[in-house]
Amino acid sequence: MHGTEAGVRGVTSDSAVALPSALALMSLPGPHWARNVPGAARLAVCRAAGMHWFSGPYERETSPQTGDGTSRKRLLALLGLLARDADSPELETILKQDPALSYHLLKLVNSAAFALSAPVHNFGQAINMLGRRQLQRWLQLLLYARQQDDSTAHLLLPLAALRAAQMEVLCRQQGGDRDRQDMAFVVGVFALLDVLLGMPMPEIVGALHLDADVAAALVDRAGPFGQLLALVEQPIPDAARLAALGLTPEGFWQSQLQGYHWAIQVSRNL
Repeated sequence: MHGTEAGVRGVTSDSAVALPSALALMSLPGPHWARNVPGAARLAVCRAAGMHWFSGPYERETSPQTGDGTSRKRLLALLGLLARDADSPELETILKQDPALSYHLLKLVNSAAFALSAPVHNFGQAINMLGRRQLQRWLQLLLYARQQDDSTAHLLLPLAALRAAQMEVLCRQQGGDRDRQDMAFVVGVFALLDVLLGMPMPEIVGALHLDADVAAALVDRAGPFGQLLALVEQPIPDAARLAALGLTPEGFWQSQLQGYHWAIQVSRNL
């Protein structure tokens, strides 16, 4: 894209090759798009150069594990409690041990997304105000919102939110009831935990004691939820696969649109 073309506001560049000059970026209001960003290090370079939009496999780059593993064990413990529908006091005990998750939960509950009349200051209030099902969903996504070294949410957060919402909508299109839709949502959220935690998926599933259909979907992409997960992981849906699952192209794109709307809401509020 060239700045001499009428109506041009931004530039796009293959970040794996080269980035536009500072002069080219300064001369246009943007947004500027960096494509094929391979990892977090290159993403930082693109941001520093003045790019605004990014695409590529950078969000799936596994972060190196640091510390003694306590934080990771706490995450798995919290996920296990959520998976078995534990009582609120049990959830509060784990949350109180993790300042980052505690901060994000209270920040979320007091955000504009919920428009509460009075601020919430403790987990008991948060659980009562949100309701259990809503709380569980946001807690699952909060796992991806843990602060990084640069104080930003994990790059996997929007993708996890997108897949979770899209899986839920597709399950509903198939005639799944509320419980099945919730399970589909969980599969979409948890499908990236191996990348987030830097652990093999079978090890994660073994620690969580998940429903058999959920476990089969996450480990082997098998079963009804596994088929939906494999579908949403494709850049472009296969018409034959859609038909086999009782879905239509129109329904698929509608589910993706709703997924993007949810991911935008999540990204704004976490």
